[in-house]
Amino acid sequence: MLNINNIRELLSNMTQDINSNIKKLRKAFGSLEYTDDDNQSLLHILVDNKYDEEKCFLAIQSLLKVGLSPNLEADFNYNFIQTALYAGYSEKFILNIINEALKYNLDVNHIDSDKDTIVHTAIYSDDYLGEVERIYELLCSNGYDSSKIDHDGRNLIEAMIFQKQYSDSQIERFKKLFNANLGGKEQTKPIANDNVPNKVETPISVVQTLSEKEISELEKFGKVLNKKNYVVSPTIGREKELKNLMITLAQNKKRPLIVGESGVGKTALVEELVYRIKTGQVPRFLQGKIILEVNPAEVVAGCQYVGQFEENMTKLMKVCEKYDVIVFIDEIHTIYGIGSSKRKDNDMASMLKHYIDRTNLKVIGTTTEKEYDEFFSDDALKRRFEKIKVQEPTKEILYQIIDKVISDYFVTTGILFENDNIKSLIVSIILESTEKGHRVYNDIINNPDLSISIVDKAFAFAQVYDSEFITPEHFIESFEYCDRIYDSSKIQAIAKLKKLDVNVSKPAERILKIDFNKH
Repeated sequence: MLNINNIRELLSNMTQDINSNIKKLRKAFGSLEYTDDDNQSLLHILVDNKYDEEKCFLAIQSLLKVGLSPNLEADFNYNFIQTALYAGYSEKFILNIINEALKYNLDVNHIDSDKDTIVHTAIYSDDYLGEVERIYELLCSNGYDSSKIDHDGRNLIEAMIFQKQYSDSQIERFKKLFNANLGGKEQTKPIANDNVPNKVETPISVVQTLSEKEISELEKFGKVLNKKNYVVSPTIGREKELKNLMITLAQNKKRPLIVGESGVGKTALVEELVYRIKTGQVPRFLQGKIILEVNPAEVVAGCQYVGQFEENMTKLMKVCEKYDVIVFIDEIHTIYGIGSSKRKDNDMASMLKHYIDRTNLKVIGTTTEKEYDEFFSDDALKRRFEKIKVQEPTKEILYQIIDKVISDYFVTTGILFENDNIKSLIVSIILESTEKGHRVYNDIINNPDLSISIVDKAFAFAQVYDSEFITPEHFIESFEYCDRIYDSSKIQAIAKLKKLDVNVSKPAERILKIDFNKH
């Protein structure tokens, strides 16, 4: 672990060059995913003590740019904004890092182990007397819930009064902002001390996270997606589909059925929902919800005698009902016929239909257009599901997706482009080469999956060659291995990559002397 002086020296070398900053940070800490003994991410570590604010901001900006999540939590569930507030940075610095983090989906309603929000932390930190209003206004303009209270039941006004360091005029000024953000309504619940404002009601309770024992019980039947560590948001540009997914889950009589061709991101949409549940970016009825991925083949596996499958299904449905779990079934058309014996009414589809009708069981399914037409067109399950169509992303959104995927690889591998211009040119070549007209006829794969696979293989080559930078040569080799686009399109893409007039080094000397021609 670097000491304060080491970090101060490291930050002194930060510049406007993001790639250079990332290279230095990775060299210093070994990995951008580094955490210390207090479970602090690099973002936390860089604000845990007061350093040069301008240089520190450049480092934070670089880390967020390459995909490090602003919502990572240290011990006591502090996010890095709260750590910076306790370190006593200037108001200007705090506002700058909040503004920057908001670009990358900062959870403005994050709470720590003491149930303190970011604004509560600012009030309790003692360093922002008279300045906390601007922090509050910035967060409110981005969705902060003013009704939140801390573990002692204090709203923001009560927290200010409790501190006994804010003047009456400051409290009165803040109270006007506070009431305005609550819709202009004065609070009505009386409390014992007449000098303290009335407390805000929070009528909708949040579903509590399950214990490890309860999670283990669920894992007997499937994979708990909430346990997955999402460092960054799984999707880009799917706000409309995500909104439709949540609206359908809010309905009593409908369950969402995500329909789209292979590779368009159906499963990623469900993972995005899980990510937002984990980061608190969902409506209250979804807060704390557990999503359990169930594989139909695993439910029927090992069933040797008549009635055993029905027994397994009954146990599964009861445990999901018990913990109010949302069931996710990828390729849900596989439930037809699975588990059935001589009877035709006891397969998984029939049993699922039965439980949907008699309970409030929530199910999310995914399938393709072909399977939807084949299995759901005239089936009784169709009216119980709401079709949510997911199509290939637009070229603009696809560009953002691939740019994000590359940033994710920066975090996990530390391999960078020497300049962003090369990256944008290569991404454009990938997008052009993977358009529908360039793909092998009747191939099942679509974008973004096809483009992502090309990026994935290019970074794989860079790692195998122990390259310091990702270069056009790595993408040339990736295209050479791709058999999902026509040879003519592949040749054109490789020619464009070769013509790139770039001032980047060739792949670094191969530390591992690998002869791929040997058998």
